[in-house]
Amino acid sequence: MLTRRALLKSAVAAGLFAPLYREALAQTAKPMRLVLVLECNGIYPEAFLSSGTRAALGPGIRNRHNFLDVYPETPLLRTGDDLSSALCLGPLAGGSGVPSLENRAAVLLGLSSTIAGGGHSSGTGALSCAVNGSAATLDAVLAPRLKRTAPFDAIRLGTSSARTAIVYETCAYGPRKPAGLLVNPMLAYNTLFGSLSAGSGVGQERQMLFDFAREDAKAALGTFKGNSHERLKLERYLASLEALRSRESQLRGMAAQVTPLLPPHPSVNPLLQGGSTPPDSLKWLEAQFELATTALLGGLTNVVVLAAGTSGFDVAYDPGIASVGRHDLQHGIDNAANWTGIAAVTRKHVALVAKLARALAETPELNASGSMLDHTAIVLMSDNGEQHHSEGREWPKLVLGGNALGLKTDGRTVVYPAEGKARNRQVSNLFNTLGHAAGDSGFNAFGAEGPTRIVEGPLSELLG
Repeated sequence: MLTRRALLKSAVAAGLFAPLYREALAQTAKPMRLVLVLECNGIYPEAFLSSGTRAALGPGIRNRHNFLDVYPETPLLRTGDDLSSALCLGPLAGGSGVPSLENRAAVLLGLSSTIAGGGHSSGTGALSCAVNGSAATLDAVLAPRLKRTAPFDAIRLGTSSARTAIVYETCAYGPRKPAGLLVNPMLAYNTLFGSLSAGSGVGQERQMLFDFAREDAKAALGTFKGNSHERLKLERYLASLEALRSRESQLRGMAAQVTPLLPPHPSVNPLLQGGSTPPDSLKWLEAQFELATTALLGGLTNVVVLAAGTSGFDVAYDPGIASVGRHDLQHGIDNAANWTGIAAVTRKHVALVAKLARALAETPELNASGSMLDHTAIVLMSDNGEQHHSEGREWPKLVLGGNALGLKTDGRTVVYPAEGKARNRQVSNLFNTLGHAAGDSGFNAFGAEGPTRIVEGPLSELLG
């Protein structure tokens, strides 16, 4: 197998991008990556509830999304849990040459985030632990710390029922500063990989466009005297152009490293061919996962968001899973066929996460011990809590990897006391945990719950 390490070494031997490789070797900070995967319209607690933890909670569980009343008064920690026995966690199991991920994962139940609202979708609230649109999301906050020498500080991909190529309802750089999510695989492919080949028409066109725009900006600056507001805007525009131009040059220099890892071009990718209208969201999501996997293995970014239907939630699925869109599917939750379809969708999300995790686990970490998965934290969650019309009282989480970062993803399930209890913990505490794993021991105040914040800091049950 041609590994990422082998690719890098061969490129250095050829003298192609030795300066970049030397810069990577010179870094002393522990490498870390963060992958946030969001499923729209709720992930039900039953989806992640192992048979052993179900038994430990007792006979009071009556339905799949309303059994907070049987959660303990103090955190229930079960190590060595049979995670794959949960309704939707079967893809974590191994077999037939596929390694198990049960001992590389952790399930968290009981975390609340009522400030985010829930409803159909919490918007940016899911990743900011704040009122929608009022604060930066976790990906934007941690991206500058984790970027290192990667060309992209973060890559945000997904699917949507909206008929646009970019949507803006899930991530944010700050209050009223949305971050775009690429939901068109063709646009995503060209954005990430279009300039990898210096001789490609796309790469040449981009270089010419940046050069033309830069010269125009420089010429325009000459017409403004002093420190006018207009001049300041032009200076910022020019700085942005220079940064983009530099990134394009870096991407072309990484061609030998990334090209062998490229997935099929969207024009020929079987996942995107002959689809229905509207398209199958799960197939489009799988194509986006392929792009994200290449970006991570190739070193294009250290932060990825993959959001399925969070910005336009009434996505459609293959008729074999459900004949109606997500919204109607959720409203008929008490219909057995609908619940079977919803569980199948969540199971597919877990399968895609597991495939990504295994690809990272098979790849040695550059200039550090262990695999890339050991240095990558993957979180699968919903954008609105535990059900369709959520109140944000429960946000089931699946966490994989990150063992070298101090995360206790060793096959455990942690059930926290229910929202309203003194020892309940919040989604912001999980995000505090990830900040600590990134090396910031003071990352305790993320989240804007105000007086509803229970306690700051990481989850001791998840962080070593």
